[in-house]
Amino acid sequence: MFELLLVVHFLSLASSLGISITLFVLGLYASTLPPGEAAPLMGRVAGAVRHVSIVGITLLVLSGMALALVAGHETVQAGGWWFRAKLVAVAVVVIAFTLAQINQVRAHRGDNLPVAAHRAMLYGRTALSAAIAATVLAVMAFE
Repeated sequence: MFELLLVVHFLSLASSLGISITLFVLGLYASTLPPGEAAPLMGRVAGAVRHVSIVGITLLVLSGMALALVAGHETVQAGGWWFRAKLVAVAVVVIAFTLAQINQVRAHRGDNLPVAAHRAMLYGRTALSAAIAATVLAVMAFE
């Protein structure tokens, strides 16, 4: 059971980080385009991967909680403050990801498009940075 949960956890991590990195790189590319081209490009791409990212982050959090339950208290405690810092980074990921999704929906609806799109980008970058930090902290906690 532990191995299955670990596989789900790592695949969810890979899909979530992969999408985040892809959106970051596309955002950098889009910043070189005229505004009339950049917004539709990012809106279409974000819309296309939105459901995959939601499923990925949900499975990542759920499999992480299940892994902590299966591994037991001693294993989690062995992670020390690294593990606690990882949990804080995961909380930042979830909050920033949720806010990015809310602003993507607002941008798609046309609710103050430039502001909503800019906020979605900032929250997305925050989620990506926190996800990288959480990954590094997890490695440190469970080396």
